[in-house]
Amino acid sequence: MLTRIIDVADWISPSLKRLIVRMWYQYLTVLDKEALMTFMNFGYSDLNPDAIELALSDGDEVNRYCIQLYHLIAGAIELKGLDVLEVGCGRGGGASYITRYLHPRSMTGVDISENAIAFCNKYHCVEGLSFLQGDAESLPFDDNTFDVIVNVESSQFYGSMERFLREVFRVLRPNGYFLFTDFRSKDKIDVLRKQFISSDLEVLKEESITSNVLKALDCDNKRKLELIHQKVPGIMRKHIQQFAGIQGTKTYEALRTGDADYLSFILYKRGVSEPTKYEKVDQGSALLVARAEVSHS
Repeated sequence: MLTRIIDVADWISPSLKRLIVRMWYQYLTVLDKEALMTFMNFGYSDLNPDAIELALSDGDEVNRYCIQLYHLIAGAIELKGLDVLEVGCGRGGGASYITRYLHPRSMTGVDISENAIAFCNKYHCVEGLSFLQGDAESLPFDDNTFDVIVNVESSQFYGSMERFLREVFRVLRPNGYFLFTDFRSKDKIDVLRKQFISSDLEVLKEESITSNVLKALDCDNKRKLELIHQKVPGIMRKHIQQFAGIQGTKTYEALRTGDADYLSFILYKRGVSEPTKYEKVDQGSALLVARAEVSHS
């Protein structure tokens, strides 16, 4: 139902679509005042049974699958010493994980929902981490501010992907990286690729991780369903289940049947130097890591 409303709103006006999505995220924040839900992504699970498990603290273990998605995406670049922005930070769990485990010089989370940002500032007090309200299509930052921009499972709700990508290019420093993951229906995947090509960002890597995401959804289904039944009024549960990718929902079935694909991309803003080559490293999953030589001029 929510997806259909957003699709209709998108057809009528991108501004209406942004308004509905903003109201939706405001409502989600009201539902979870106890901070039981600090992540809102589908998650990731390695398909290799011999893969080394990502080491997490006891407090982070409950969100393992959601964290593993962030680790895959944000861990693609060595972040130490870099200024990182997450656009669409939601409940802030991903930005907190990146700060605490991947150790960037600074980490900033931005989200369109004022309630979400208030939640993040209250529950994620980590040195080097800050949050502020802002629109993905009009980012509140100067040109050339960040070395890396992260965008996890957020872009399908934007009014204009083209405007968002222009903003990414603008606030990225030369030799900066855009780390992206999200899902699209099969008929919109080529549109997404064309949007990236037209953005002046260079696509260094594209990968389908649908099977990994489906495995994570299966493994995390019981926990998410229990949380929904605990926190969500009965009249809204089907909508939240769809949003969360619970087994049997249209979102889940689209991924399972191949009608939708979950993709990850590494993109690069070319500067005076070439992007570094990637090398496989063993960090609990087959991650690709680039040590970026970023100009801070």
